[in-house]
Amino acid sequence: MAEQLKMGILGVGGIAQIAHLPALRKAANVRLTAICDAAQDLLGKMGRTYDVASLYTDHRKFLDEADIDAVLIPVAHAFHAPLSIDAMRAGKHVLVEKPMAVTLEECRRMVQVSKETGRQLQVACMKRYDPGLQFAQRFVREEMGERLSVSGWYCDSVYHMQYVNSLAGPREGGAMQRRPTERIEDVHLNMVLGHGVHLIDTLRFFGGNIVAVTTEMTQKDHDIVSVSLLEFADGARGTAQLMVRVRMDWCEGLMVHGVGGSVMARIPFPYRYVGSDVNVFDARREEYRTPPTPDADPYERQLEAFASAIIEGRSVSPNAEDGLADQRVLLGMHESQKLGRRIETA
Repeated sequence: MAEQLKMGILGVGGIAQIAHLPALRKAANVRLTAICDAAQDLLGKMGRTYDVASLYTDHRKFLDEADIDAVLIPVAHAFHAPLSIDAMRAGKHVLVEKPMAVTLEECRRMVQVSKETGRQLQVACMKRYDPGLQFAQRFVREEMGERLSVSGWYCDSVYHMQYVNSLAGPREGGAMQRRPTERIEDVHLNMVLGHGVHLIDTLRFFGGNIVAVTTEMTQKDHDIVSVSLLEFADGARGTAQLMVRVRMDWCEGLMVHGVGGSVMARIPFPYRYVGSDVNVFDARREEYRTPPTPDADPYERQLEAFASAIIEGRSVSPNAEDGLADQRVLLGMHESQKLGRRIETA
């Protein structure tokens, strides 16, 4: 394989235009060679904008005919499993938007097809590629010692769309854009899959496997708060707070405490493209450390890491098994909230 990974994108709606297409243009070891979308008018606009001549409205023709090694799939949750499976069976590696899928069975099938085909699947939890969080995670992994607690919060703001419009600008639409025929009507499940996946994957990145959850929810009109007690495989404990919506700025972060120090991190709104504000306290040296984060577009860094792993024959991160583990926790949280009891997620 060449030093640049030839990549196609399957779906060019909102998140593709805001984050993934600009990242594909910037990524040093990736070349965008083909675009597929059911909306021909939108497809033409994106082809002209990104100077891509290989355009498809049929995803099967795209997978069979396009000059691509891998596929980026930033579409609605319901399409993640079938499109990822089709892509892997067509011999393509996959970077699929979060969450990995909607159901556990879909996730298991995606893991199975990845193993059967030898094609890798990475879930686009791009916060693993925030340079501030990477700095903090290295400290936790290599220097902090035994973990005591790993907790985080993800609080969406009433100003969410104002952030998007200010930071990302206008998005193009298409008359033929394809949308799922069924919606997730359960508001807690919708929040857990759409927002909670970032928080849970980040907490697993820092704390390892989560083996049990106990979740409670409060809802007032359109505002929802979900709080979970987390039990980690190494005996650490923590909490995960999800809130939609806070009457303040976007609020996301985590804290980790261990026998050799602590980590505090405040995570910015994703389209600001700045690294997290991180403070690491090293108890052995009795000093705080804060990293510089000049290269901080997590979508670009995610793509470059994905391409490097494929080109060099290494495992991607988070891989299909990580996606399945995230999904077990997310659906465990929802089941715990519904049943009012502790749920073992393993």
